Amino acid sequence: MLIGIDSRLGPDLLHVLASMGHGDTLAIVDGNYPAERDAKRLVRMSGHTVSSVLEAVLTVFPIETDQVTGWMPETERDIHLDLMTQVHALGGEITRLQDSEFYQSVKQAFAIVATTDSLLFNNIVITKGARGV
Repeated sequence: MLIGIDSRLGPDLLHVLASMGHGDTLAIVDGNYPAERDAKRLVRMSGHTVSSVLEAVLTVFPIETDQVTGWMPETERDIHLDLMTQVHALGGEITRLQDSEFYQSVKQAFAIVATTDSLLFNNIVITKGARGV
């Protein structure tokens, strides 16, 4: 066990996050998203929600703040406000994309984290920022 690392961040996800560079994107998707089909790299987080995974990721993931940080599907859900709040608290900006554009951004992501969240359209893509010394 590691000290100071959120217990939701297992070795597979930590490896992916550490392997990403500035400008790479991470998609965190609900249980309905066809992650296996679209992923270059896939991390499964069964038993977790998108919001919970995002919260854990943001404890170690520097987000891009000099440009749009992330994307969500255009379909508005209450849960999206929670996701946006988490990213905004760190200085990030989220924009909504038409579904076809959003799905393209997921396919281009460095990795996809697949949750078992049952909420429809509960997906987000975030961009890794640079970490200062």
